[in-house]
Amino acid sequence: MNHAKLVVIRMEEARDSRGISVAELARRASIDRKRLWYILDGQRKMRADEFVRLCAVMGLDMGFFLTNEMKEELAYRRQKVIEDYGTGLCGLSPTASFASRK
Repeated sequence: MNHAKLVVIRMEEARDSRGISVAELARRASIDRKRLWYILDGQRKMRADEFVRLCAVMGLDMGFFLTNEMKEELAYRRQKVIEDYGTGLCGLSPTASFASRK
């Protein structure tokens, strides 16, 4: 399954578990109701700004949409940047890890 589908599935599950209708979620997130319906149905792609607003409205951390494999990849890449450029880069800490975050 590609990541875009995973995001939509998890977003729809979060909406459903909160008992929020698509129309109400669209209203709260300032997204056209029809557009949100098409997004959740997989007929349209979600824009980044829509994703951020939906996460905010439903109180979801964006990390909720990362798979364990993606978290491990981010942790690896982060460690590689620290090794290549040092810990002073953007305040990165060598001990912090994406893989350990939930």
